[in-house]
Amino acid sequence: MAKNNLRIDGEISSYTAWRVGQFLLENKDKAVTVTLSSFGGDIASAVKISHAFANHGNVTLIHDSYNASAATWLFGAKNIKMYSDCMLYIHCSSKDYYYWQSMNAEELKALGVKHEEDIKQLETVDRIIAQKYADRSNGKYSVDDMLSLMKSHPWLTAEQCLEYGFIDEIISEKMPSRPSNSMQAEFKNCAIPLPEGIVFQDDRSLLQKLADLFKANSNINNNSTEFMNKKFVTVNSLVNVEGFDEKDGKVVMTAEQMQVIEDALVEKNNKIENHGSLESELSTVKDAKKKAEDSLAAASKALDAISDDVKKEEGIDNKIKKIKEVFDKIPAGVAAPNPKSEDVDPYSDCRKDPVNNYFDE
Repeated sequence: MAKNNLRIDGEISSYTAWRVGQFLLENKDKAVTVTLSSFGGDIASAVKISHAFANHGNVTLIHDSYNASAATWLFGAKNIKMYSDCMLYIHCSSKDYYYWQSMNAEELKALGVKHEEDIKQLETVDRIIAQKYADRSNGKYSVDDMLSLMKSHPWLTAEQCLEYGFIDEIISEKMPSRPSNSMQAEFKNCAIPLPEGIVFQDDRSLLQKLADLFKANSNINNNSTEFMNKKFVTVNSLVNVEGFDEKDGKVVMTAEQMQVIEDALVEKNNKIENHGSLESELSTVKDAKKKAEDSLAAASKALDAISDDVKKEEGIDNKIKKIKEVFDKIPAGVAAPNPKSEDVDPYSDCRKDPVNNYFDE
């Protein structure tokens, strides 16, 4: 490639802006051509590149692919061309969110997310971009017209881009190759819808093509029918699947699914084996209950021996209540009789003197 030609592929980033700056510096005061194939990228970097084009003065920008987002408004170039079989995708700006992923201002509003500052910032950026598009139309379209167009998220043909003023010239020659599948993957990763009616380039190697062709022929020649069997409702629920692929009366299961079934069967067998021990425990409980009943009967018999009045009562609680009534009838405040003083030795609890009572020790 000539020194005054630069090709940009992939994401527009700060590195892309640096690379463009270096290229323009090396070709100062020279006419240069930049060929672009990009799904967009960082807005700030795209603004920087557009300003670098304008400052250089003599830059021809060529869209030779299905370019999107920030790659569509590098209007600092003096002349912008586009191949007739290429397209540009324009849309509103968006912000990455951990949970909601990438969403623009209108989508955040519809979701009811309370991020007023983010919404305000996105709307400001949208008006800046819409102003760029409106300025390129030379007054044919207003900022509000461009905002409406951006909100519809269209893929624009070369003829439409020329009508809106986004390009200055259409290159009628066809591109030497179709867009690659890797570009298709990049669009999907950026949540950019693919243009309708576009056939992407087949990136498969020769070996991959032969393997896929052999597999397709094998499926055609195989008369057996493969379908999803959903009738094993219990098993499907156990392993959390809708059904199993069945072919020639056989189903395929993963080792993880087999382990789930194995664990369930082991748990079921353990419950069956433990049934006998449960009966043994129940018998033990019955024996303990009988012993408690026997103890209550013995206690009741002992209480009956106190008096006939107690014996007449039914139940342990009633018998104890009767005994309490008898004790309650005993008059309170009656002191026990004191023994006569002459019968009591007042010093009986004292230790005898070992000196004066030596012989009594």
